[in-house]
Amino acid sequence: MKKFLKFLIGLVFLPFAFFLIYDSAEMVPIIIKNLDITFPFLLGVLIYCIVHKYICKFSRLYVLAHEISHALAAWCCGYKVTGIKVKEESGNTTVSDINTFVLLAPYCLPLYAIVCIIGFYITSLFRPEIFVYSKWFLGIFGFLMSFHILHTYKTLTETEQSDVSHAGGGVFSFVLIAVVNLTLIIIFINFLFPGLIKPSSVFKESFIQTLGFWKIFFVYMHKLIIWLGNL
Repeated sequence: MKKFLKFLIGLVFLPFAFFLIYDSAEMVPIIIKNLDITFPFLLGVLIYCIVHKYICKFSRLYVLAHEISHALAAWCCGYKVTGIKVKEESGNTTVSDINTFVLLAPYCLPLYAIVCIIGFYITSLFRPEIFVYSKWFLGIFGFLMSFHILHTYKTLTETEQSDVSHAGGGVFSFVLIAVVNLTLIIIFINFLFPGLIKPSSVFKESFIQTLGFWKIFFVYMHKLIIWLGNL
């Protein structure tokens, strides 16, 4: 029953996830258009894509981040973590209990990128001169975000993940993963490049489009029911 309820929730918010993906994609031309400030970030993204495709996928590092994310999420929920195992292509984290947050945290949270941005910010509070290296930071951050996105996509599409099934199924998990990842990306872009985009406008537009979709859906469903009733 609980899994079915999550399926329904996922179904309801599926259009929102779709429209958020579409509206977020519209940020790409804006980012490219402002290469004078976004070039280091985009270069970092491009470099990782090339490295991932032709040189090294850093699979063990991803597995490590994946399992640490499970552990951190469990600790945040007050659960006990009794073991973490990391292999080249797989890993395992033993916890006393699980919930949706614990199961899907690795797919939603770009751990290395978050550590990078928090580390840079904290360092800047004590060493303002670090801003001299801001372009290097943007490049590294873009590299790490690309690392997270490509590995998350690879993990979810190439193998069947028990995390997704236990969290509530594919529809619910996809919607949650997509919305959280896009929300974080929008927040990060706004933080790194203030004024370049308007996060509130992106979410508002996606919300309005979602309401419009469901309005049209129910109008046509109503017409269909009336038509079937007249047969």
